[in-house]
Amino acid sequence: MLGNLNAAVVAVSVDDAQSHADFSKKYQLPFPLLSDPDGLTAAAYDSLLNLGLIRFARRHTFIISPDGRIAARFDKVNPDSHAQDVARTLKTLQQSARP
Repeated sequence: MLGNLNAAVVAVSVDDAQSHADFSKKYQLPFPLLSDPDGLTAAAYDSLLNLGLIRFARRHTFIISPDGRIAARFDKVNPDSHAQDVARTLKTLQQSARP
């Protein structure tokens, strides 16, 4: 769906690379899963939840513009409609960026 909108999809979490490889294979994901074991990327995007012994990246979605800025942020993700919500927002952003 998003590939048709000239967009790249990437997932990032604090899980290790092997767990990503296993998860991606199990669910046949069509996009890469990036490992952020130290949580630096998640923290930079204000998505790291650190409860002492337990750390995880919240399920946030970001649309990053071609110039590297955050164009949209989704803090609440409803799995049933999220892909459609992101696609709709991406289309709107792309239309507003056209000259």
